[in-house]
Amino acid sequence: MDTKKKMSNRDKMMLFIFGAILIVAAAYFLVFAKMNEKKSALAAENATLSQEVSKLETMEAQKDSVLEETRQTQLNVADVLSKFPAEVRTEDAIYDLNDMYESISDVKIESESFNMNQLFYQQGTVGGTTDDNATTTGASPVPKTNPASVAAITSDTPVQDVITAAADYTGYRSTVNVSFTSTYDSLKKVVDFINKSKDRMTISEISATAGEEENALTCNMSIDMYAISGTGEIYESPNVSNGNTGVDNIFRK
Repeated sequence: MDTKKKMSNRDKMMLFIFGAILIVAAAYFLVFAKMNEKKSALAAENATLSQEVSKLETMEAQKDSVLEETRQTQLNVADVLSKFPAEVRTEDAIYDLNDMYESISDVKIESESFNMNQLFYQQGTVGGTTDDNATTTGASPVPKTNPASVAAITSDTPVQDVITAAADYTGYRSTVNVSFTSTYDSLKKVVDFINKSKDRMTISEISATAGEEENALTCNMSIDMYAISGTGEIYESPNVSNGNTGVDNIFRK
C-alpha cells in the first residue's frame, strides 16, 4: 500500500487560491502602495504649483498698478530728496550762522565749532546703519553717478527710469556747536530761524542759563545740518560777495 497521501482536487484548489492571494498581496504592498504614495505626492505638488500659478496670474494682472504705485512712490522720494543739499561744507555753516546773526537782534555769537560730514546713512545697509569705521569727519562727500538722476525725475519720466533711480544714496550729518548770548525773545527767533531754514537743519541739543545782565541768556546749541549725495544734485557754494571782509570777528556788527 502507498504511504503517501494523494492531494485531492479540493486541496489543490485551496492551495492555488492561497498562492494567488499571496501574489496579489505582495503586488499591492510592493507596487500599488508605492504608486499610491507617489500619486499622493504628485497631487500635493500639483496643488502647490496650482497655487503658485494662481499667485503669478494675480501678480501679472496687478503688474501695471504696482508699477504705477512704485513710480509714484519714487516720485515722492525724489521730491523729499530734492530738498536736501548734495553737500554741506564749513563755509555753508558759517554763512548760515552769520545770516542768523545778521537777521536777529540781541544775538551775540561767542564761539563755534564744526564737525562736518559724519556718515550716518548708506543705501543697502541694514536699517540704514553704518559701523564706527564708516564715520568721516571734515571730509567732503564722495560724488556718485547714478543710472538715473533723482534730480532729473519728473512726472513724465518713464516708469522703468523712475524705478531705476532708486540709487545708492549716502546721508551725511554735520554738527555745528555754537555759544551765544541772547534775550528770551531772540532765542525763540533763533529756534524759528533754524526750523524754517531751507538747508534742512535741526537742533539736537540746547541749553540756556540766565546771564549777568538783565533779560540776558547764555545759550549753547548743537545744530545738525544734513546732506544727501547720489541724487544728481550739484553742490552750490554760498554767495558771500556782499559780506564784510577783514580779520576781526566775522560775527561782530
